[in-house]
Amino acid sequence: MRRYETFFVLRPDLGEAQIKDTIKRFEGIITGGGGEIIENDEWGSRELAYRIKGERRGYYVRLDYASPSATMTEVERNLKLQDSVLRYISVLIDPEANVEKAREEIETRKRRQAEARAAAEARAAAAAAQRAEAAASDIDSIEVPEELSEPEGGVQD
Repeated sequence: MRRYETFFVLRPDLGEAQIKDTIKRFEGIITGGGGEIIENDEWGSRELAYRIKGERRGYYVRLDYASPSATMTEVERNLKLQDSVLRYISVLIDPEANVEKAREEIETRKRRQAEARAAAEARAAAAAAQRAEAAASDIDSIEVPEELSEPEGGVQD
C-alpha cells in the first residue's frame, strides 16, 4: 500500500454535524477501498488567501492514510463531486507505507511537541516568578533622588 496525505477545504457555512459527516464519508471511502486511516487532522476554520467560490474562509482538513492508488483516485473523484469542498490536493508520501511505523512516528512527534510545550511553559513560569521576585526586592531598595522627593516643609507654592 501507498501512503497519501489529502488536504481539503470545506465551506465555512456548514454546521459541525455536516463537517463531521463529510469527513466520515471520506474516511469510509478509504477504509472501504482497503485503506487504513493513519491520522485525521482538523485544522478548523481559517481565512483563505483569496476568494474561492465566493468564500473568504474555509474549514481545513488533512487525512493521512495508506491505501491502494485506486482508492486515492476514488477519494479525489468524490472530492471533486462534493459541492461543500472548495479545494483539495492529494500527495504521495511514501510508495511503500508501513502503517504501524507511521503511527509510531506520529505518536513520537506528538509526544515531543507536548514535552517541548511543557518545557516552554515551565520556563515562562520560572521567568515570571523571577521577575516578580526581582520587582518585589527592587521596590524595597529603590532610592528616590533628592530632586524628586518632597521638601521637608511640604509642597511650596
